[in-house]
Amino acid sequence: MFVVRYKPGEQSFLRPHHDASTYTIDVPLNQRGRDFEGGGVRYVRYNCTVNADRVGYAAMFPGRLTHLHEGLTVTKGTRYIAVSFLNP
Repeated sequence: MFVVRYKPGEQSFLRPHHDASTYTIDVPLNQRGRDFEGGGVRYVRYNCTVNADRVGYAAMFPGRLTHLHEGLTVTKGTRYIAVSFLNP
């Protein structure tokens, strides 16, 4: 598990990519609207955006093959997420 920081002027987004895992788990560590604005994840193939606003609640998805995704731009503040790659 590792922590990712999204911040304007530094790494404010992540380009579309596949993770090197069978499954990926993302857990928001701070609150949209209070700590940051923008952000979220977009699954390219499905044109689906997930904001995952509930701190401490996990979102799990296939990391390889089907779920090309990108981290959307944080426009204000700093967003932190914990990420875990699972390869059962």
